[in-house]
Amino acid sequence: MLLLWGAFFLVLGPIRTPGDGDLYWQRWLGDLMLQSHTLPTMLGSETFTAAGALWVPQEWLFSLMVAFAAGHHISVLLSILVSALPLAILTTIYLRARDSAGPEAIGLVLLFSGLALLESFGVRAQVLGWAMFAAFMFFLERRDRWQLAAIPTAILWANLHASVAIAPVLVLARIVALAFDGGWKALRSREVAILFGTVLALFCTPLGWRLPVYAIALAGSPIRHFIQEWQPSGMGDFSFLFGALPLALAVLAGGRTTLWNDKLRSFPAIVLFAAMLFASRNVPLFAIAAAPLAAIGLGLRIPRIRDIGPRITELEPAAIVAICAVMLVAGVELAVIQRHAPERVPITAIASLDDGATHRLLCENFTWCSLALERPNLRVFIDGRCDPYPLAVWRDYIAAIAGGKSWSSPFRRYGVDTVVAARGGRLATALEKSPGWKSTFEDRTYVVLHRD
Repeated sequence: MLLLWGAFFLVLGPIRTPGDGDLYWQRWLGDLMLQSHTLPTMLGSETFTAAGALWVPQEWLFSLMVAFAAGHHISVLLSILVSALPLAILTTIYLRARDSAGPEAIGLVLLFSGLALLESFGVRAQVLGWAMFAAFMFFLERRDRWQLAAIPTAILWANLHASVAIAPVLVLARIVALAFDGGWKALRSREVAILFGTVLALFCTPLGWRLPVYAIALAGSPIRHFIQEWQPSGMGDFSFLFGALPLALAVLAGGRTTLWNDKLRSFPAIVLFAAMLFASRNVPLFAIAAAPLAAIGLGLRIPRIRDIGPRITELEPAAIVAICAVMLVAGVELAVIQRHAPERVPITAIASLDDGATHRLLCENFTWCSLALERPNLRVFIDGRCDPYPLAVWRDYIAAIAGGKSWSSPFRRYGVDTVVAARGGRLATALEKSPGWKSTFEDRTYVVLHRD
């Protein structure tokens, strides 16, 4: 199972082109930091709707990595390194589970865990956050002095992704679990030192106090309603339905053994289960935390699962050859498809605006406008950074792309003169029918419209 997922992600990552604009604004930010040697704290003139708005660029270290890789023509190497992280994550699950569950149950759990990672996977800072979380849980669950390695892991995690804010909560959940068994003795445990260390880790970044404040504010921010990955998990989410949900059911199947006797694992898993229901972007975190418990639950409720071990062993040589062959063929086929497929983001459409004139640009999908940040003549309504834009701007953006009766009001209010929209979509159709708007570029997927 490790070979299957390792090969799959290693093929998928470097070959598949990005489906959103995150890498483009991250490269722009990295280039900006390399040139100015400072970390920006507010939006600048690249936007005409929110210049001066406070910004916490919490993915700054990954942005530097992206800019460095692009500047030295090693972006493919960065893609390969990020694509190898799911294998490392799944390996930590195996190492955490091997002392308490059989290899057959662990193999099945790894299958579900890989599915839980699949939907949100990409060359993204978020995937580095998964890796840091997996390492954090690996060290946190140790019973020797290596447990303290969770603290430097949290520091590195804090400089890669704001999801580190969950770390002190999980340590606190373990302290509560210890208190159920040992009462006040829990306050003398190593976990207390780790709790203080992980809280301190939140401040060990160039952002200082702004990172934890940002993470807390984002959890209750109204703009979450406009971002897909911040929506509650549901049956329409592939990774939740086929990855996280089976793991949760396997944990429940273990009954008292998994839910109460192993409180040091189950209490953090319960916290992450609630976080997953709150936002689908937490599906991978729950899967990583709950997988060892799920392996125990499967072993308890399906004891005959061990009987398939000898049969699988006999098939391993053929299976390994088959996996390698299938991944090779799939990689070649994916590369061919990508070469002839329409652009997943409007690279050519936005490049058509590089005409020297200044444009006030609105993108139907706000992440597309991340491609415009590197072009000094373009000013954007909203781009993929999304978090620092005020709620009022978000509301106007939603009204503008909705195509309803008031769709044109934000265009007039902000002086939007250029739009990148999906060809044949509702916004493109509305603008094409409106007087004063004309199409200046069109390909199979996108259309660029200008106000006369």
